[in-house]
Amino acid sequence: MRNSTLKKREANFGLTFRHWLKANPLISGAFELKQTTSNALAFNAVKEHQLDALLAAESKTGILYKAPDDSQGIKPFDYFYLRNALSFIVIKYPKFFVLIEPERFLKEKEKKERKSLTSQRAKEIATYVVK
Repeated sequence: MRNSTLKKREANFGLTFRHWLKANPLISGAFELKQTTSNALAFNAVKEHQLDALLAAESKTGILYKAPDDSQGIKPFDYFYLRNALSFIVIKYPKFFVLIEPERFLKEKEKKERKSLTSQRAKEIATYVVK
């Protein structure tokens, strides 16, 4: 039961984020969505390979990604290539969500003062805060 509830909550936040992004268009970018039911998100919730991919999307080298062939529905195309693009970790807290640049997230994680990013600190380092 818990797994299906979590998947539904993640899907709902994905839709909310999509609507926000369409109403507030940015240039091309990469987004890693996370959410928490508390006022803190463990830093290790964002995996190293996810941070590496976000940073690659921002770089001069870029990142090339092949969309899975087993995805349901019609794919728009086979490959994505992001270079010099925006990238954000998008964190949904209970009352709002934030978009944080991966470099800022990493700097906060490296401080090692805490094992998680509180909602208050997330607001302070975020590029966007959405209620």
